[in-house]
Amino acid sequence: MYKIAVIGRGLIGSAAGRHLSMISDGVAVIGPGEPKDTVKHDGVFASHYDEGRMVRFVDPNIPWSITAKRSIERFSQLEIDSGVNFFTTSGYLGLQGPEFLDYLEGSEFSAKTVNANFKRINVDEIRKDYPFLSIDDNTVGLVESGLAGHISPRNMVKAQTKIASQFGADIIEHEVKKISLNNKAVEITLQNNEKLLAEKVLVATGAFTDACDLLPKSLNLVVYGRTVVLAEIDEHIGKILCNMTTMYVADSNAYILPPIKYPDGKTYLKIGIGSKSDKILNSRSELIEWFQGKGSDKDFREFREYISNLIPSLQECDNWHTKSCAVTQTSTGLPYIDYVVEDRIAVATGGNGKAAKSADDWGLFAAQMIVNDNMDHPVSHEELQLPKSEGNVPRDL
Repeated sequence: MYKIAVIGRGLIGSAAGRHLSMISDGVAVIGPGEPKDTVKHDGVFASHYDEGRMVRFVDPNIPWSITAKRSIERFSQLEIDSGVNFFTTSGYLGLQGPEFLDYLEGSEFSAKTVNANFKRINVDEIRKDYPFLSIDDNTVGLVESGLAGHISPRNMVKAQTKIASQFGADIIEHEVKKISLNNKAVEITLQNNEKLLAEKVLVATGAFTDACDLLPKSLNLVVYGRTVVLAEIDEHIGKILCNMTTMYVADSNAYILPPIKYPDGKTYLKIGIGSKSDKILNSRSELIEWFQGKGSDKDFREFREYISNLIPSLQECDNWHTKSCAVTQTSTGLPYIDYVVEDRIAVATGGNGKAAKSADDWGLFAAQMIVNDNMDHPVSHEELQLPKSEGNVPRDL
């Protein structure tokens, strides 16, 4: 019997597995690997099957800034310990018009709180430092240097998993079908009907948390299907964008990654735009169908036009692609890291579209909670607890 089983090997789950393996024996980290054929795959998916996620200290929400700083400052050592490279320091540029000054001011306040290396720049400075952009005269920018940049989430999960294994954790590459309680343990049933036992279980299954009915009640998470657009960058355009940073545009809620080399050997610039009009995915079958597809054709057309206007050199791109992604929103805007059943079954989920930069620290928080370690963390547990909701419908375990 395991002491602790982590179900889910995404960004938060793999981080929790690593931290647990370093402070406890008897750890299992359970979850399938990346499918070779997404179209034919009929099991669970994860959004970390990608090469680009922006990471930075600045965020209008202080807990995200705090955990981002703590996570990002560990990246270099994580690369050394695992032998897996996943982190690139490229800098960050936030853009906004006068209608969204609250975003800039909130980000500046958080940046000061965590001593980020940042500065505000005006439109003339933006045009001088980022000549590839086409922006309005009233645009304001926020620049973060230092450790701001991007990660390969795919390789970060690989690094976390490798170290967890080195510290003695069992990595079990299967999907979990069911969790049930008995008097002495939590019983975990895999999709192949094999059964495992653990004293405690941490569920970190991202967008599939409610859809797979593993927990005794719904967490009322809202899962949005998001379309990501990739523009293939040739050598000519690559030279124009050689100094490009990661970017966020507050007015449109667009996040943009600089040209990054992908496993197919090609280089892509990536854009996504979050919107409340994104499709809501409620069931396991809806999630699987979404991930098997290529996202929204309407979003593709709109995103391509948007990014081509913002970065005019992209109008020369001949090859464009789309991918499906999912964003898991909580009611608090922070992850839920809390016990669901006494002190036996806990949850760590809800990336709210920005888990990558803070995932390692959210995983540490969950690990410390599970082993009843001294919770010496600047974010209080109260901020991450599940809301008391009368609408949750209990399920039998």
